[in-house]
Amino acid sequence: MSDASVGPAPKKGVDLAALTHAIVGVCALVLGGLMYSQPWAQALFALLMVVSAASAVYFSWKHSAWVIGHWLAMVPVLGVILGYIGWQWGFTLAYAALWIAFIHFVIRGVQSMREADKGSDG
Repeated sequence: MSDASVGPAPKKGVDLAALTHAIVGVCALVLGGLMYSQPWAQALFALLMVVSAASAVYFSWKHSAWVIGHWLAMVPVLGVILGYIGWQWGFTLAYAALWIAFIHFVIRGVQSMREADKGSDG
């Protein structure tokens, strides 16, 4: 059973909010790694985390897909806020949470593809 409410079927085509969220997330993974050696990368990482969170909230609202995972996805933003108020480990929290989210979505994507393959086989 899912926490998501059942909404209308998604329309065909590219969901720009989802695409933005994905691209920004992958770029943030790269910049998050660079923020430990390049001071300029920290500000860009923080900006990307805010853009990623905003796009996640938007498409969660648009598709009525408010699941626990979407709320947990705000942990990187909380880490960035903690980093900017003086707790430098907040940026590391944000980066670690981003990796956890990325791995989670890759696993869910693979599971989804396997389920689709099972459905088309029989």
